[in-house]
Amino acid sequence: MIFVSAGHHQKQTGASYDGFTEFDEAVVWRELITERLPQDISMPVPLGFLKDKVNYINQRDPSRSIAVEIHFNSAADSDGNRIGKGCETLHYPNSEDGIALASIVQLAMAELIQPDRGIKAGYYRMDPENGVDFFLERTRCPAIIIEPEFIHRKSIIKEKRGAVCNRIALALVEAHNLLRA
Repeated sequence: MIFVSAGHHQKQTGASYDGFTEFDEAVVWRELITERLPQDISMPVPLGFLKDKVNYINQRDPSRSIAVEIHFNSAADSDGNRIGKGCETLHYPNSEDGIALASIVQLAMAELIQPDRGIKAGYYRMDPENGVDFFLERTRCPAIIIEPEFIHRKSIIKEKRGAVCNRIALALVEAHNLLRA
């Protein structure tokens, strides 16, 4: 199974810029990616709190599954100016399957969104002292978090969403076939 989850939820919408919110856009991407996956191996994760999403995935067959959660980066300099661009993918630290999954999906995204920020170990707020990100740590199948672009680059996100979602879906099928078939 390929589980596709939208980051955040209705009450905590994540990053935002000029009325454009991370949660709302992640829901759009979740739907577009799921539509492009074979129905017999894809499952959108219900919207809700993170713990509930992880439990939903773990109650299915994690031994034959992979999971992806969709987020959008946000960064500002000390003056509050929005900075950052490009895509990256986070994986559970030192997980061979997580690294393989992240590499396949990152390559697909980076074909259309530059710069390629690469794959990274997924620590909460990107700091190992904070521990591993909850989604990556608690999901019992190989899982990744994709960050296709920074939220303030909404025109690029909207312009490229269909093509990038297509590439992500193809990459997820490739990774599923490699890791779980």
